[in-house]
Amino acid sequence: MSIVIAGAKRTPFGRYQGGLSETEPLDLAVHAARAALGAAGTDPDTIDQIFVGNCIPGAFEAASVTGRQIGLKLGIDKFTTTVDTACCSPLTALRLARWAIGLGEARAALVVGVESMSRVPHLSRQLRAGVRIGEVKLIDPIFPITYPGYSSVAVDASDGAERYGVPKRMLDAFAMGSHLKWADAARAGKFTDEIAPIRARKGRGEALVTEDEQPRPDGSVARISMLPPVFGSKTTTPGNAPGLNDGATAMVVMSEERAKELGAPVLAELVEQVGATDAPNGISWIPAIAIRKVLERSGLRIDDMDLIEINEAFAAMPLVSTKILADGDEERWLRLIERTNVNGGAVAIGHPFGASGLRIVMTLAYELRRRGGGTGVAAICGGLTQGEAAVVKVAGRGGK
Repeated sequence: MSIVIAGAKRTPFGRYQGGLSETEPLDLAVHAARAALGAAGTDPDTIDQIFVGNCIPGAFEAASVTGRQIGLKLGIDKFTTTVDTACCSPLTALRLARWAIGLGEARAALVVGVESMSRVPHLSRQLRAGVRIGEVKLIDPIFPITYPGYSSVAVDASDGAERYGVPKRMLDAFAMGSHLKWADAARAGKFTDEIAPIRARKGRGEALVTEDEQPRPDGSVARISMLPPVFGSKTTTPGNAPGLNDGATAMVVMSEERAKELGAPVLAELVEQVGATDAPNGISWIPAIAIRKVLERSGLRIDDMDLIEINEAFAAMPLVSTKILADGDEERWLRLIERTNVNGGAVAIGHPFGASGLRIVMTLAYELRRRGGGTGVAAICGGLTQGEAAVVKVAGRGGK
């Protein structure tokens, strides 16, 4: 059974404490979902199930069944599943939608990814029982991003780059390139395909947010190289990592048969998806493992891919993973890099954890469509080294 993407939209990705920081994540998700439904020309009543990816539900006013809250606000009273696989969450949600459609439990599904880093609260475990004397300690769940008993993700990214011989100067250059590629794409109007502008309140005013707020194309490799490493890492700096961001993404997926019945447009075919794991410190190379797995299941090779999207959780991820996929061949590695994140990535665009997985897939699909069709692969890493990968195909180019 062929499963297709009929509509895909996202909000702009806001900077930490930026233009979207006072917008509830529920509203970000609903906005992206309505835009995706509109792009698919699909009535909400045609949606059979909803799948939502979100990492930090504490950012919601009610930190439970966040997906159900989204569905009800959309007026869709259908069963909703919310998943947390860290940054993999929205692609895991998309994989669940594929399963539901493949099993015949659904013919059309809405998939949403959302994160509002600006609204994540500080936490205290002391106050529930009361504090009789002494200081109250507040934990920040997003600073640094780490897991008890393990190194911070910044350290893991740095160690992965060192293990595979990717020097800091290359990390910094790739990061600056992400900003410059974003600027070229923005000037060409490429992001208008995927972005649904949103009116947001900030302070006493309100403004229409139309584009991503994180990119800094006026920077330089020299400036980035001056930034010191963070959280005890050797090469991870604020310059070769994304910021903390706010945003939401959404897709309408359905069987090809259902799309024909509804007269829905087909952006791309969702050919295959997989999840993968490795050692808990392997976040920089897990995209390569996931890509190899999904390509093997699809009967394809990395050299068959017209475009590649690897989420820039840090600059180390696309560089380490493409080097692995090139099997150590330097020329092949450079050719893969040239096809990777051609419109910039999360270092520039931003990385709202629970939203980015769908963002890389829709960015890939829209760019393949602009190029007349083709096949591409997208992959993302998640905390404690889980990975998700998806192959998408856009018709055209001689039937490819």
